[in-house]
Amino acid sequence: MPRPKKRIEHDEIVRHFSEALRTHRRARGLTQAELARQAQVTTSYVTRLEAAGAAPGIDLVARLAAALKVAVTDLLPMAPPPDDLDAFRDQARRLFERLVNSHDRLTLSLLTQLLSRLSETSDD
Repeated sequence: MPRPKKRIEHDEIVRHFSEALRTHRRARGLTQAELARQAQVTTSYVTRLEAAGAAPGIDLVARLAAALKVAVTDLLPMAPPPDDLDAFRDQARRLFERLVNSHDRLTLSLLTQLLSRLSETSDD
């Protein structure tokens, strides 16, 4: 009878890598399968990477970064990302400014509708 597989406890940086990988993949609008094809790995391996169930080698990190069009350092943060309200406010401000400065009428219309609905729910 085969022995059960031993679960490897990865360093905290693996979890940070997995979060960065997922964030950048989604920001690029790629599926796991598309990223896997571009990085020359299986989709199931990308799934494991995003779940922090595997730690990639340096060469794979470079291929993933190239596929995502980001720097390798963007996938390997040295410190945990801030998880406080100020960080979310800063991110929201940057995104808002980029959208408000857009010349796309549809984007501005959707943004206005979204903000209107959000302000209605925050009044409750």
